[in-house]
Amino acid sequence: MENPRRELSYQKTGYLDEKFKLFYIIDQEQKTFEYHYHDFHKILIFLQGNVSYVIEGKQYDLKPFDIILVRAGEIHRPVIHDTSAYERIIAYISPAFFEECRREGNDLYQCFARSQAQQAGLIRPAGQPSSPAQNLPGRQALSAAPASSLIQVCHALASGFSDNQFACGLYRKIKFMEFLILLNRIVLEDTFSYTEAMTSNPAVQSILKYINDHLTEDTLSIDTISQAAFLNRSYLMHLFKEETGYTIGKYISEKRLFLARSHILNGIPVTEACYRSGFKNYTSFYYAYKNKYGSAPTKI
Repeated sequence: MENPRRELSYQKTGYLDEKFKLFYIIDQEQKTFEYHYHDFHKILIFLQGNVSYVIEGKQYDLKPFDIILVRAGEIHRPVIHDTSAYERIIAYISPAFFEECRREGNDLYQCFARSQAQQAGLIRPAGQPSSPAQNLPGRQALSAAPASSLIQVCHALASGFSDNQFACGLYRKIKFMEFLILLNRIVLEDTFSYTEAMTSNPAVQSILKYINDHLTEDTLSIDTISQAAFLNRSYLMHLFKEETGYTIGKYISEKRLFLARSHILNGIPVTEACYRSGFKNYTSFYYAYKNKYGSAPTKI
């Protein structure tokens, strides 16, 4: 789990008590991050480093000012390749925030929806600077014209984290809202395109699709997945763990727990949420949920 240097030192995965929260983070060492997921959506603006990002079995090699979109429930992690500084801005965004915007006629979730439709989690803006070290917090602004309006907002947002003037926190939130609006405008106008993953195992992608398509069915099992993928059971389990960091059973359980929690938050009774999410037994669901989230499903 990433450890922000500013604004929040958090310990829980999958917890957010605000509409959105922003972080500016630098890691100066070659850390290893475990696969994890959140109950909220995540945007990562990559500033510099030698880093790849893995989302649901797809790996993206990052360039400065790449924008990574991770939807709630998607399993992901960064892979840091050396000791160069890994610098980024991260936004955690509540699903309730997007729903509120949608009700007001401003569907800012479009960038995530298009990402899902394109089956790609990375936007690579045009006009990136040639040097990763340019225009990061506290450095001179980019003078060359090729920088797009979106990247210019990224510069302002990054610089805002070194600003301690009056209402600096509010300023960062305003710049992020501007970023989010511009990002959606550009996506809707097809000015940018989603970037395909550098590496993606077709067999694993097929397995992931099958699991997510049949997640709520109580017949979903390693055997049914193995038959659908035309793969030997042992090889299937080994391949999936190697590519995703999860066993198949753990992946299915995590996805079902996330789905059940979403149902409960949306007002569906706990027992109904349990069975609607694919669990066969309420007792096993109850203890799995309590172990995952730290409280009983009735105490959300």
